[in-house]
Amino acid sequence: MKPDILIKNGLVADLDSDSYIHQDIGIVGNRIADVETLECADAETVIDAAGCIVLPGLIDFHAHVFYGGTAISVNPDILCLPNGVTSVVDAGSSGWVNYRLFRNSVINQAQTRIKSYLNVVNVGLSTLGGGPTGYLENTNPANFNVEKIRQTLAENADNILGLKLRYSQDIATGRNYSGDPFLATVELARQLKTTLCVHVTDSRLTADELIGHFMADDIYAHCFHGTGNAILQESGELFPSIKEAKERGVIFDCSNGVAHFDFHVARKAMEQGFNPDIISTDLTLRNSLRTEKVFSLLFVMSKYLNMGMSFFDVVKAVTRTPARLMKMQDQTGTLTPGAFADIAIVKLRKEKIEFEDTRGVRLEGDCYIDNCATISNGQIVYRRQRF
Repeated sequence: MKPDILIKNGLVADLDSDSYIHQDIGIVGNRIADVETLECADAETVIDAAGCIVLPGLIDFHAHVFYGGTAISVNPDILCLPNGVTSVVDAGSSGWVNYRLFRNSVINQAQTRIKSYLNVVNVGLSTLGGGPTGYLENTNPANFNVEKIRQTLAENADNILGLKLRYSQDIATGRNYSGDPFLATVELARQLKTTLCVHVTDSRLTADELIGHFMADDIYAHCFHGTGNAILQESGELFPSIKEAKERGVIFDCSNGVAHFDFHVARKAMEQGFNPDIISTDLTLRNSLRTEKVFSLLFVMSKYLNMGMSFFDVVKAVTRTPARLMKMQDQTGTLTPGAFADIAIVKLRKEKIEFEDTRGVRLEGDCYIDNCATISNGQIVYRRQRF
């Protein structure tokens, strides 16, 4: 059998051995094939990846892609595929009221593979980002429609990963709520036997108080924010409960955003061996291709590379770990034969680059990860003529 696409002469980043392997990659249809079984000389399309690193298609685990349904969301095919991102997890842009619209108009139509968290707020984030008339979502637990949420989860079990809540002072303080939104969401997630993803910047409860309610595979989003209650004690040490939570499988996602990353918090945590489990963007119209705070997933990955994470740990945080949480570890985030042919061909460029955090603190780096080609579900969706 001849391959439809052959990627030759590239270095494959092997995540099991943390080493580079000279290996050709063959694609037949929309799947990665074992090159040993292929007639590679007859390949229909050949991509010469000499000097490049071949990675599984990248996964941006925290973005907002309900394009046309919320003012903040981006078109995933336009903004993700050219940057090597073949899969996205939408972080609660929709609630049960508009989830069907999100699924039919975006998820089912996109080339980019999309999974999602369901916002506990009925209409999700549809009220955000609309200029002077936009307003923050109402997270009053009295408004949670448990039966509709249950029904939406059941009908979309193949796509929805869990429940999403934004939990911060600006959303909940001063409102006459029936109870604490975080505690109510935790109770609901346990009742519905699902996981949760919680936006924790400037949270009403401290990180030490919050974290005891998280279980394995729950997502602590924006873990390196520096607004209000952060994961560090006043001494700069991590709360012991935060370390313990990581050990028992709670997932810490950097979910960068323009307002959710602080170099001081990140450096202090990483000095103590606390790297993010997931590297993601919190991509919105406000930050996509615009700022030195976010720009793209490759840009955020490059920041952590310049902060001292190994290239292999960075890649794991955008492939293997998110793929497992998507329950697709054998299908994407891997270059194993039989998996979907989702591939990013990148180069590590040795050039100066600058990164900026929420407070305007800057870091000058000396390298960045640059995408040269993207293959999504067996289709070449982005490719430079010359690498």
